[in-house]
Amino acid sequence: MYIKDKILIEVATSDWLKQAAKNICPLHHEDLQQHLLLILCEMPDYKLIDLNKNGYLKYFCVKVMFNQTKSPRQAFNRLFATIGEYDVHSLDLVEVDSLEDKITKENQLTTIEKVVSKNQWYEREIFTQWSNGNSARSIHRQTKISLREVLRVIKEIKEQINNEYER
Repeated sequence: MYIKDKILIEVATSDWLKQAAKNICPLHHEDLQQHLLLILCEMPDYKLIDLNKNGYLKYFCVKVMFNQTKSPRQAFNRLFATIGEYDVHSLDLVEVDSLEDKITKENQLTTIEKVVSKNQWYEREIFTQWSNGNSARSIHRQTKISLREVLRVIKEIKEQINNEYER
C-alpha cells in the first residue's frame, strides 16, 4: 500500500474528522467528510505526504472544511446551502391553494390571454414560444427573426400586460 493511501485511510477513520465535521456543519457532516476526502484524493501525493510529515494535516483538513461551508464560491456550499439552521429538505411543507388564489390565478391568465390575442399573429407566436420556456436566442435561431426584434416583441407584450394590470 502506498503512503498516500495509508494517510487517507487514517484520516477517513479518525474520530477528530467526524467531530470537526459535526461542529462545522451539523446537518451535512457526513457529506462534508466525503467532500474533504475527495479533495485529499485529488491532491498531489507529495503535498499530502508533506502536510502529514510536518503535522499540518489536521489543520489543513479543518480549514478546508470550514472554507467549503462558509464560502459561497465553494462547491460544497453551493450544493448544501441551507436556509438558516434548518434542513430545508426534511421540512414537511404543504402547499394550500385557497379558492381565492385559484380565482386570482385564473383572472391573471385570462388577462394575459386577452392582451396577447390583441397582437399580430407572429408577435403572439414569439411571445407564446418565449412563455413556454424558449429563450430569445433560441427563438431567433428557429425563426430567423432578428434577436433585437424578438426582444422588442417580448418587451412590448410584457409592457402591455403590465399596463392591463394597472387598470
